[in-house]
Amino acid sequence: MKSNNSIVWINVFTAKPGKLDELVNIQAEELLNFKDNGVPGWISSRWHRSVDSNKAIMITTFESIEFHKSWLEKTDFSEHLNKIKHLIEGAEGGYYTLVESIDNL
Repeated sequence: MKSNNSIVWINVFTAKPGKLDELVNIQAEELLNFKDNGVPGWISSRWHRSVDSNKAIMITTFESIEFHKSWLEKTDFSEHLNKIKHLIEGAEGGYYTLVESIDNL
């Protein structure tokens, strides 16, 4: 079993009807901002959209829960949340740790 000390935040978004494309685009732009602005403690993000519903999943890895919570307290996050809150019916998130990673590359 492989693990490390990083933390993964998985957030499942439910978009309002007809708003998934707009949500996907805004979130994708935000991920580029993470990369361009060097968010402290941020390691990586993956953004997935459902092929048959109005859901999308953001999987973001930080060095620790503290780094993620620190980012949530920033003005940048509040501004971003204001950009997307009218597009979502709900979001459910939680912290996870890596238990196993198997790749076939």
